[in-house]
Amino acid sequence: MKRYLEHLLEDLKELRLRATQNLALVFKIPEMNGFDLYHNEEHSGIKVAELIGMEKFFFPNVDYLTDDEAEIVVGELIEVYKAHGLNPIFESCVSARIKYGHLRLSLNHQVFPVENQIVDIEMCDYLPQYCPLYDLCSHYNNHQVCCGLKRRA
Repeated sequence: MKRYLEHLLEDLKELRLRATQNLALVFKIPEMNGFDLYHNEEHSGIKVAELIGMEKFFFPNVDYLTDDEAEIVVGELIEVYKAHGLNPIFESCVSARIKYGHLRLSLNHQVFPVENQIVDIEMCDYLPQYCPLYDLCSHYNNHQVCCGLKRRA
């Protein structure tokens, strides 16, 4: 697994360097022909995986990572997100393993990046009974309450 993580980290660094090119493709406005108008509805969102250029299946399940490995991968993955104009927001109680799980799942979510701006992505905003990651969330398991609910209380 160690060699695989080394390759993954190298790929993440490469993605961060190619972020400007990826974003330029997303924000390319089609040329207008005659009466053909460009509408905002045509600019739909894009999956995070398509935006950064790496699918979810490249990232191992969190069970295969140690805490230290998860922390390293999370740091790099957050930098990739930020390089592509996305700012993942986590609760303070969330560990690196849970952050990794959220970031990995969010690769399949649709986002709406804005040119020359940072878009905030709320990574943990679930009621406890609807949280898809409750089995990974140590805070939920220890206190039977979700991070989001604690914030609202």
